Amino acid sequence: MGAGNHGGFGATRGRTKTLLTLNLQFFGARVFEKGGYISKESFENHREFFLGKSVQRLKHEMAKQGYITKIENSVHPLSKARKLVVLNPSKERNVAVVHVSPGSKRHGETSYVRICTNDIGKFKVVTKMENYKTDGREKAIIYPARRK
Repeated sequence: MGAGNHGGFGATRGRTKTLLTLNLQFFGARVFEKGGYISKESFENHREFFLGKSVQRLKHEMAKQGYITKIENSVHPLSKARKLVVLNPSKERNVAVVHVSPGSKRHGETSYVRICTNDIGKFKVVTKMENYKTDGREKAIIYPARRK
């Protein structure tokens, strides 16, 4: 017998919150269309899929869609960002690079994920839009993370 989740001994208490298990493969299937393609509409509707995941996790999710990727560090010397570079681009798979940043002084210490595509441009999802700094030369369309 131990404390566990049943209430435990004496003054100890178990968990009172219920845990929600997310089916990440379901969300991955929604953001990626047929063959691993990402459209602007699917990205806008399911952009939170990329937030809060490690580069390894995103590599695994993209491999399910047929992507072969390589993990690289950022070219900036003090950056902690890492990127997934796609090694097998095609018409069906339009993602070229996924850049994951935990935050930096350059952008206001807020984390973001940038998706670069071959045909529809660059998209960036920012966790805290109010803290995000830009120099005005952004080439990506910036989307705030939606709060629920």
